[in-house]
Amino acid sequence: MAAKVAGRNGLVYVSGGELTYANAWELTCDQEAVGGAHFGQGWMDNDAGMKTWGGTLTAWHDQDSQKLYSAATAGTTVALMIYPNRSDLTTYWSGNAIFTGFRSGGEMGGLVTQSCDYAGAGSLTATGFS
Repeated sequence: MAAKVAGRNGLVYVSGGELTYANAWELTCDQEAVGGAHFGQGWMDNDAGMKTWGGTLTAWHDQDSQKLYSAATAGTTVALMIYPNRSDLTTYWSGNAIFTGFRSGGEMGGLVTQSCDYAGAGSLTATGFS
């Protein structure tokens, strides 16, 4: 049985550097089902279509780093690496992404957070997963 991985051990790199104070990540990967039928068929034929990937990154506000803001305003693709477990640097997802939707906010009694959405620009590579 595979070992469980605690979310607290994640690690995210944006533009080649660690996203300091990162505390949440989400990665989605989808594949279209492209269907077609012709006269006389009773069932739809589906084939694999295009794949897409993207997600959201969240971190506590870091006065010394504008990594998410810079990625969201870069106007180009940005390198992204997501490690589910920082003690295993051989298992990760990587690819280039367009960062959009930068958000920052806080409330009384809480910490200021920043988050950003991203959409894959090309393929997503899964390394080290069995």
